[in-house]
Amino acid sequence: MFDIVFNSFLATIPVFVFFAIGFWLRRKGALEPQHDSVIMQLAMDIGYPCLIFYNIMKYMVVEAVPGITGIAFSAQAIACGFAELLLGVGAAWLVAKALRLKIGTGLRTFTLTAGVQNYAFFVIPIIQMLFSAPGDPTMGVLFIHNMGCEIFVWSLGVVLMCGGGCNLRLGLFLRGPLLAVCVSLLLAWSGLGQYVAQPPVMKAAEMIGAVATPICLILFGCSMYDLTRNFRWQPRMLISGIVARLLLAPVLILLLAWALPVDPIIKKIMVIQSAIPSAVIPVILAKRFGGIPEVGTQILLSTTLCSFITLPIWLAVGSKFVIPLM
Repeated sequence: MFDIVFNSFLATIPVFVFFAIGFWLRRKGALEPQHDSVIMQLAMDIGYPCLIFYNIMKYMVVEAVPGITGIAFSAQAIACGFAELLLGVGAAWLVAKALRLKIGTGLRTFTLTAGVQNYAFFVIPIIQMLFSAPGDPTMGVLFIHNMGCEIFVWSLGVVLMCGGGCNLRLGLFLRGPLLAVCVSLLLAWSGLGQYVAQPPVMKAAEMIGAVATPICLILFGCSMYDLTRNFRWQPRMLISGIVARLLLAPVLILLLAWALPVDPIIKKIMVIQSAIPSAVIPVILAKRFGGIPEVGTQILLSTTLCSFITLPIWLAVGSKFVIPLM
């Protein structure tokens, strides 16, 4: 038990180191806010898709790891990603109703921010630390799993934030990461992947993809600095967000992982996802679709900081009662 807590704690350290670097760079004025959008576009539209392509092709085509190359396996992973967010949002909605939040006072923003975990860039360094053995396909499966999360956020998430489906459109789904998963899976399933996943292509994708995670985590650290300036904390909202995201949601997701008859690799990813703090995307959606970004910001910052303590504990619980992580 102590080993998994200690190793999980070590696995979270790189994430917070990158946060600290971003916070320090912004505070020193070395990275100005007007540069963020260009850098983020480089990471999200080029680096992250390359990272996804490399990992899926590596394990499904180049190494052809048995058991993860079929359509049924991918469908399981995608469905689990979707179900996790559905449970998280449901848990957050219950807490929001207990707070007596209503539409116009933060109900939708609270529900989505506390319900959606940082399923990509917060998780990647942890998986790299915990599953670093050669040939371990967990990283590739993570990106297939995250396709379910992306589908949830850009469909039901948008509907929830704007109070209806009027803002749904195809362009919301035509995003680099989602397209990268679709293209990679189609290449793998069709057999064409063996012609595309050649050493020069794979090496280029690996090198470009390697920049995505550090850049995004550093930019999140910059955003943390921006958000904490002249910010008025609301203890009731802050504590409720922590309860929803870091207490109630982990219990529900771990129970789901324990109950579902899915592949052990998917169960391991679900255990890790259960412990992850809130994502930035709901705050962005709140700004775009008329939510209350200040509510989302409090939940985002508080759950991120508290997860330094809670994340190793939940990983240890999941490792003991759901599936061993190590």
